[in-house]
Amino acid sequence: MTGPSRRKVDDASSPSRTTVQSVERTLDLLEALAETGEVGIAHLSGRVGLHASTVHRLLATLIARGYVRQNTATGRYLLGLKPLDIARGVRAHLDLRMQALPVLQDLMRVSGETANLAVQNDHHLVYLEQASSPGWMLRMFVQPGARAPLHSTASGKVLMAYMPEEDLRQLLSDYPLFPSASRSIVDRAVLLKELEEVRSQGYATDWGEQEDGVGCVAGPVMDYTGRVIAAISISGPWIRITPERLEQLVPLVLDACYRLSAELGHTAAQRQSIIGDWLTQQNGVRA
Repeated sequence: MTGPSRRKVDDASSPSRTTVQSVERTLDLLEALAETGEVGIAHLSGRVGLHASTVHRLLATLIARGYVRQNTATGRYLLGLKPLDIARGVRAHLDLRMQALPVLQDLMRVSGETANLAVQNDHHLVYLEQASSPGWMLRMFVQPGARAPLHSTASGKVLMAYMPEEDLRQLLSDYPLFPSASRSIVDRAVLLKELEEVRSQGYATDWGEQEDGVGCVAGPVMDYTGRVIAAISISGPWIRITPERLEQLVPLVLDACYRLSAELGHTAAQRQSIIGDWLTQQNGVRA
């Protein structure tokens, strides 16, 4: 099946241009291949409105990265397997959001605070979903897709703490510890010590480190292999999210984490009861 060619005016010199021409051309090729299937370079060149030599250079890079392959018998081009990896990643996040939403809504109801789901993307935390508490005039709100630094958020610290040691080392090798608020951690040694505490106690906190006057408690979400793939948190103003409420809030957060982890295939036999361990520790301290 054929469609209209994608000829564009080359306005790279225009001050209003905000896209990268080479990326646009590459995406045009991928979209054309997705629509046409196996196709020769002459037809593909006409469809995207580029010279054959330009198309050939772009295809060479896409072939090297696995996004396109060439049929050696016909010389024609078709999509490779790499786009499937991208699709699986998108689907995983979509599935995670759908499975997480009722868990977040229940956590919001029992805690009275806004509940969040977040994942790591390079040096940042990305919020995938939120259940905002309707019971308060003063509450936290973020749009799905919003980003925040890892080191200054409770969810980010959870995701960093449970990374494989080598992955964490590589991440921190060029990680900028910029302050987001007055209490942000800006010392690597202090951050590493706190990450050790997170691994030991099974949850993380943020007391005004990302935003002044805002507190947060977060725990890990695990998949069927035991790998931490996301974090669930509750957030609110200091007048409600306080260190004195940890005994109440931590079990609620971790119970939500375990519930979503179980839906992702993480079995009870695989995980330790951090809730029970945490309460035992607290009882021991009080004794």
